[in-house]
Amino acid sequence: MPGDEPPIRLADVLSMASSLADYRLEPVITFEHLRLAVAVLLGETDLAALSRGVSPLVPRRAPPSPDDAVRSFARRWSERLGGAFEPISPADLEAMRAELAPPPG
Repeated sequence: MPGDEPPIRLADVLSMASSLADYRLEPVITFEHLRLAVAVLLGETDLAALSRGVSPLVPRRAPPSPDDAVRSFARRWSERLGGAFEPISPADLEAMRAELAPPPG
């Protein structure tokens, strides 16, 4: 039923962003991965639509790691929400998406 979906949590956003970077064999998790993670979690897109992924059977050098901006974002939002596993309210989700939006121009 629409509206019965479980709320998105910061942990979901961070996990999806990490999975997306890994799926693309990108070494660094960036704001772009966070933006796309939110879109995937909201059902606006899916991994297949974002790029051709690489099979988990393909050897990888190392798992992706977050850049400093992503680390700061995760820390700040965890504090704001009261923890990474707390649901993100619609108002907070809107604020999060605004923060993650690419700069104009």
